[in-house]
Amino acid sequence: MSHSRLMLGMIVLGVTVCLSPGWALLSQRLKGRFQRDRKNIRPNIILIYTDDQDVELGSLEAMNKTRRIMEQGGAHFTNAFVTTPMCCPSRSSMLTGKYVHNHNTYTNNENCSSTSWQVTHEQRTFAVHLNNTGYRTAFFGKYLNEYNGSYIPPGWREWVGLIKNSRFYNYTLNRNGVKEKHGFDYSKDYLTDLITNDSINYFKLSKKVYPHRPVMMLISHAAPHGPEDSAPQFSKLFPNASQHITPSYNYAPNPDKHWIMRYTGPMKPIHMEFTNMLQRKRLQTLMSVDDS
Repeated sequence: MSHSRLMLGMIVLGVTVCLSPGWALLSQRLKGRFQRDRKNIRPNIILIYTDDQDVELGSLEAMNKTRRIMEQGGAHFTNAFVTTPMCCPSRSSMLTGKYVHNHNTYTNNENCSSTSWQVTHEQRTFAVHLNNTGYRTAFFGKYLNEYNGSYIPPGWREWVGLIKNSRFYNYTLNRNGVKEKHGFDYSKDYLTDLITNDSINYFKLSKKVYPHRPVMMLISHAAPHGPEDSAPQFSKLFPNASQHITPSYNYAPNPDKHWIMRYTGPMKPIHMEFTNMLQRKRLQTLMSVDDS
């Protein structure tokens, strides 16, 4: 692509030195075309969310395909932090680039997809800005915890938004303004696969119809958030998962930590078995994301 840009620039420069009116007119046309094409030489952007995935608990270790593509083929931020590790506040920050005290979404309920959010902050998300510069924007999956599906957020040309919180089955989508209910049939309802296939189809169609327009897609998975429903082919994996058993596992009480930790005692065996089961199920849901 860089060679074609360089060659086009040389043609324009060569033509502009000609004094013929005809060549001058051609020069202006080529210059305009070059400027239009240069605007369209922009990267496609695919942003992928997972829901409540914690790298500290070793979940990324099980996602071999993801690691191969994104770690070995790109950049890996080893010293990155989330300012507010809670679902709706973090999603609001990702969309706006603002800290929580600026977009005022403090919890998963308080100001999450509220009228104030919609009027003040949702009008200025990165989708709005990219859409205004010519990107073909598309959203697939979970948006905000309290999104009720009554509208399409500004900036998105294609919209397939999950209504309310994370689900894998028995959910409702807002598909470009039309509510679409889904049941419990894996082949057509499993959310991870559905939004993966929708995003692929959208990308292919966009490039076919608008080959010079860049695409920005946000694919927002429910995994590994509860209810942790895995695809059937992955439901028996990781029987001995132990990535979550870190040096701090079941270390309690913690008198120098957050007040909840100060007053929380050690887990009983039944609680420990529950954490083991939860880790297995979370990893199983992430296998579909890894395939995605």
